[in-house]
Amino acid sequence: MSATKNNARIALIAALMMAGGMVVGSRMGDTSTSDLNFSFPFSARSVDKMSRILQVIQDRYVDTVDIDKVEQQSIEAVMSRLDPHSQYVTPDEYKILSESLDGNFDGIGIEFHMLKDTLLIVNVVPDGPSAEAGLIAGDKIVNVNEKSIVKASNADIFKVLRGPSGTTVNLGIKRYGQAALQQFSITRGKVPYNSIETSYMLNEQTGYIKIARFAATTHKEFLKSMEKLEQQGLKSLVLDLRGNGGGYLRAAIAIADEFLPNGQLIVYTQGRKQAKEEYFATGSGEFEKGNLVVLIDENSASASEIVAGALQDTERATIIGRRSFGKGLVQDQVLFPDGSALRLTVARYYTPLGRCIQKSYSAGIESYKNEVDERLKHGELFNADSNKIAFVNAPKYITPSGKTLFGGGGIMPDNFIPVDTSAGSALYNYISYKGLVVDYAYDYMEKNYSMLKSYTSLEDFVKSFEIADNDVKELMKLAREQKINVNDTDLKRSKGLIKQQIKALIARRYWKDEGFYKVINSNDQVVLRSISNTVQTVAGNVSAK
Repeated sequence: MSATKNNARIALIAALMMAGGMVVGSRMGDTSTSDLNFSFPFSARSVDKMSRILQVIQDRYVDTVDIDKVEQQSIEAVMSRLDPHSQYVTPDEYKILSESLDGNFDGIGIEFHMLKDTLLIVNVVPDGPSAEAGLIAGDKIVNVNEKSIVKASNADIFKVLRGPSGTTVNLGIKRYGQAALQQFSITRGKVPYNSIETSYMLNEQTGYIKIARFAATTHKEFLKSMEKLEQQGLKSLVLDLRGNGGGYLRAAIAIADEFLPNGQLIVYTQGRKQAKEEYFATGSGEFEKGNLVVLIDENSASASEIVAGALQDTERATIIGRRSFGKGLVQDQVLFPDGSALRLTVARYYTPLGRCIQKSYSAGIESYKNEVDERLKHGELFNADSNKIAFVNAPKYITPSGKTLFGGGGIMPDNFIPVDTSAGSALYNYISYKGLVVDYAYDYMEKNYSMLKSYTSLEDFVKSFEIADNDVKELMKLAREQKINVNDTDLKRSKGLIKQQIKALIARRYWKDEGFYKVINSNDQVVLRSISNTVQTVAGNVSAK
């Protein structure tokens, strides 16, 4: 069971992914969570001293002390003296992060949205328990185990719907067009948690794959996506790594391997106590010859930068977007009996040319965390020349054709695309923050169910459907009721974006993530530039023959 994409759980996963970046096992490549343990690396004397101090405090201190809290604060104090990506994660945080990287979790397999105090199912995970039981998008959950969940919080909903595989939950369902309440008994089980959000054809020859994170199942998902696209005439590929904060090293290597020839160095890792270890492409890759574009932005980090860096160094792909995050550190994990974990930086990774793309953290962790915000302030996200500031004193590396690349500050794209703020406004920010766009979209679907069902294909919907101006007026009425200032200037600026967001949410309801991204990408300047680039490349290849 999961909530909608913008809920707190997804936000926590994103934060943990960006903080932790990339994980490897003690053998620098294991992907199984159970293989990520290694023995505690500090000397027995140091461990004994810390344990004895806490024990003495617990046994003899004058006041009552929450010793668990003191212990965690002590650990956090130690971690704050290290690099920004070494971290201690609590049992709950580790469980959430593990689920996102392992590719599954225990639950019933739905995504929901609380609409007017009613739990609305907005998506049913394919092959999950709810799909097998017959639940569909649009169903409303009225009660759980005969208890009402009206006005329940997300935390309460998670508590009653999630649970160990094999346990049962009974749901009272109100379905559109049916007066009687229906009862469903669902046996919780493993729910697939895909790391590839969508794959589809942008045009007759260009495929698109969006990878959200590098998980244990990413390579398998990628091969399945490629098989589908190849059956539809794939000749060029756009690989979207924007917003991808990292994941498993092995998954990144496996994806890069699909684009590079046998024997090509992909990445190597090395640390003070970690010997140099190199990883090479093996065998025949799935897409070694076709035209390839990789999309990155300021939130593409770690494992994403391994893939982009390898493909840029070898000149296998064109990198489009904005400078990546700049995370070149590798973490190993210590698992503790209580389910918490220590993610300790043990090595740096280097691209085939020897670039370590890790940006500086010498000014402290807070400055490091705010670095991307600083890019916005000094104009880097809007101007290609501003990007070069980060590499003024950076080491230079030369590709086989003589192109200059830089290390030490993320990956500079080959083609820079500024962030698009043309439709943004304070009004749009407020109504998005308040969740009004999402609320209105799902309310619209309920009121216009029959009309929306008349669209028999996604292509017809994308081409023909539009949100009317009167619908936007209704949304603005809701905004005013929420005491949000609605001014004509902001509304004119953001009306098109608001309509597109509502349309994308509707498309996702009926055609899953492919529908959402087909609507969003139709006006995405980075995606449109990537299509243009693949067309030009193909034309160039044809004329050269």
